[in-house]
Amino acid sequence: MSETPSIEFVLQGKVAGVEITPRTIGLSQFNEFNLQAEAFVAGSQKLKLDQVHVEIGEGSYVLRVLLPAVVMTSLETDLKLMTREDVLGEIDFKRAEIVQKWQSRAKDNPDLAYEIRPQGDAFPRVRIGRETDFRVGEVVPWVAVERYLFGQIVDMGGAQKANVHLRLERGGKTYLVGTSQGYLRDQVENRLYHKALLHVRAEQHYRTGDMRNIQLIGFVDYQPAYNEEALDRFAAKGAEVWADVPDAARWVRELRGG
Repeated sequence: MSETPSIEFVLQGKVAGVEITPRTIGLSQFNEFNLQAEAFVAGSQKLKLDQVHVEIGEGSYVLRVLLPAVVMTSLETDLKLMTREDVLGEIDFKRAEIVQKWQSRAKDNPDLAYEIRPQGDAFPRVRIGRETDFRVGEVVPWVAVERYLFGQIVDMGGAQKANVHLRLERGGKTYLVGTSQGYLRDQVENRLYHKALLHVRAEQHYRTGDMRNIQLIGFVDYQPAYNEEALDRFAAKGAEVWADVPDAARWVRELRGG
């Protein structure tokens, strides 16, 4: 029977002159580090980790994460890439964010260091400390784009910063779209809880397609030449038919030969 794959996330160093161990780590630091390790494992795919188990090891503070094979597979490429420090533009952006947080914390507190220790010899051990320089290399992960987003506006406004909450028609993901209070105030049409087409500018990740820093250029007025209720029924029927296909776009690409 093969051993369950595992990764150790290690927090080393001192806080207020006291060596960090499972017995001395503060509750806030304990919670923060464990949540960051969880976020690193889950990545931007937000993998379900119900079947992931943990152990606490001796020596500094060691969180040993026991991983099902499917979760370990999702980490393999990023772990291999992390032999280089100019890699933050190429690994999963959520994992890159955790590495940046740890490196920043270590530079502010030279007594702290972090390690990622995959089981076995197939993957490198990664140390993150004041001496490391993990950074974005030649591959710039976020590029400026303009996009049209279609969905239902589920909230809009804001006392300090104005924004629009748009739930996409496809996939149901909700985006927070920044705008100005003046632009929203000048809208004559009531758009709340109605479907709308938004012209936006944003930064989009070249690999995952995720968007951030989304800003509204304007609402696009259009007159849909279809029965909205009928379209909703067809969309619901299609979702039911495709329910067993986790990635429809990938399935179509494979049919086309990649």
